[in-house]
Amino acid sequence: MTFKKTIRNLIIGESNYIESRGQFKRAMLSGQFSLLAIIILLLYLAIETITGRSQSSTFFVYLTPILFLIGSIYYHRKGNHCTANYFLLPTVNVVVYLIASSESPNSGAFIYFLLTSMASFVVFDYTMRLWSILFAVFTYTLFVFAYFVDFSFLPKRDYSQDELLLSVIINFSIGLPTGAMMVYLLISLNYYNDMQLVQNNKLLMKANNELDRFVYSTSHDLRAPLSSVLGLINIAENSKDISEAKQYLSMMRQRVGSLDKFIKDITDYSRNNRLHIGKENIQLASLVSEVWETLQYSPEASNIHFQMEIPEDLEVLSDRSRLTVILSNLISNAIRYHDQRKEERFIRLRVLMNGYGFYLKVEDNGQGISPEYHQRIFDMFYRANEQSQGSGLGLYIVKETLDKLSGSIHLESSPGVGSTFTVRLPYNN
Repeated sequence: MTFKKTIRNLIIGESNYIESRGQFKRAMLSGQFSLLAIIILLLYLAIETITGRSQSSTFFVYLTPILFLIGSIYYHRKGNHCTANYFLLPTVNVVVYLIASSESPNSGAFIYFLLTSMASFVVFDYTMRLWSILFAVFTYTLFVFAYFVDFSFLPKRDYSQDELLLSVIINFSIGLPTGAMMVYLLISLNYYNDMQLVQNNKLLMKANNELDRFVYSTSHDLRAPLSSVLGLINIAENSKDISEAKQYLSMMRQRVGSLDKFIKDITDYSRNNRLHIGKENIQLASLVSEVWETLQYSPEASNIHFQMEIPEDLEVLSDRSRLTVILSNLISNAIRYHDQRKEERFIRLRVLMNGYGFYLKVEDNGQGISPEYHQRIFDMFYRANEQSQGSGLGLYIVKETLDKLSGSIHLESSPGVGSTFTVRLPYNN
């Protein structure tokens, strides 16, 4: 376990998780302040013990703040970060006052008042700025008492010139990186927030563009089958021939089937954006078989040979519903765009494993896709040809779903030869 992870587990707790990046950073910095203050107190206590300056009251004065600082870390581990700061800030202010009031102003200990004042604005966010101001005022009040009032709870320390110089070096060496750490935290949080804002703006623009296309295409793709069904109903009502009426009913079934597929695609798209990512052990061969069983009885799937080269005992950790959507769309596409001119038509699924994840290859010898369309077939509502009966959402949903699972998809295809879609997924997405 790395040192950084050890400190994180000590402050936050090994099994605890903070969702907000800003809150996590502030909690970690607050906990590090507590640990640093404990170390400084123990160091001063050791120095006074070694030099013989310690008294019975000295241990009480040092150990009481240490207990409060331990309490601050305890509340961080319990998830009560505000309460932890209510313990931390008064305690470190009192600690700085105890040390500064017992030393010469030339020792450099007064630099810690500046640090504790800065800390009050770092460990609290903007919504709690009033507390930050109150603690800063409290810090300044203690500074005035320490500097102008000749009183100390601890024995006064009389340093020689060399000892004063050493004390200044030590205090500055502690204070400088601590102050830099606080400034760095504020800079990193601002940078992260800026990047988050840029990312959110990109997502918003993407959502707006998709919404415009969605409204336009949906109105067309929903109305077209309904208009076709209404027209067929009118024709069937005027037909006297039973066989002709059955033909019209079959055409209506196709239109309704297209409408049902389109609604299902919209549902899959909505679920992918809305639902959290699940994780479960999935027998891949069994899942592929289930998907094929739901598709093999469609009229277009007749005479297509389905081949599966996946070990029966192979298990992967992934989101079952999303993986089902990916497989269903890729296999149904391979069925829909098969090549009727070929006597032996096939769909082949293979799996390849490596140290980072697994690759699913969905291969067919269907119509194939021209190279100029390869980059656009994953766009929302894009159809490579006007004769396409699909919604134009299937491959878009596949790509969006894979993005959620930290996966990717790659296409290899030539007209008249067939297509191979390669899906890459991590073992633990």
